[in-house]
Amino acid sequence: MSLELKNFVVEPCKSRLAFEFLPKKKQSLDLKQIGVSLKKNGVLIDVETTFLIMARVGGSGVSLFKSGKIIVKDTNIEKEARKIAELLIKKME
Repeated sequence: MSLELKNFVVEPCKSRLAFEFLPKKKQSLDLKQIGVSLKKNGVLIDVETTFLIMARVGGSGVSLFKSGKIIVKDTNIEKEARKIAELLIKKME
């Protein structure tokens, strides 16, 4: 599975201080496998279900959904959010 940020639409989250990365194409991620990869790559996971992984990446809270949507929390700087999302994707491999 190869996710790339160029295949996402980025927009500020309407309900909180965060950015949403929405996949341009419909996806269904295997969060169980991704959870294994993230842990192996040193990512601290707070919540892990079949629909959602909530983790800490690069000091920021990140939510990854089965649909491929990524939310990077606690920033209003898109460049910073993009860097965190890239790091998350890298650690999923």
